[in-house]
Amino acid sequence: MKIKYIKDAPNGAAGMSDDVSDFHGNILVKAGFAEVEPDASEAPRKTKAKPKAKAITKTDSE
Repeated sequence: MKIKYIKDAPNGAAGMSDDVSDFHGNILVKAGFAEVEPDASEAPRKTKAKPKAKAITKTDSE
């Protein structure tokens, strides 16, 4: 689990990022010393917009 310290803690200073076990990360978050950093794999992925098909218009040739 990636965390970012928001207060000085025994394992890191405020503003420092760290990779800790889920158990230790949850304790630090619940105690108010850290917050969870979102992983790149959990971030929403941007998808390319598909081009729209052009509408075919028919006209009467009278």
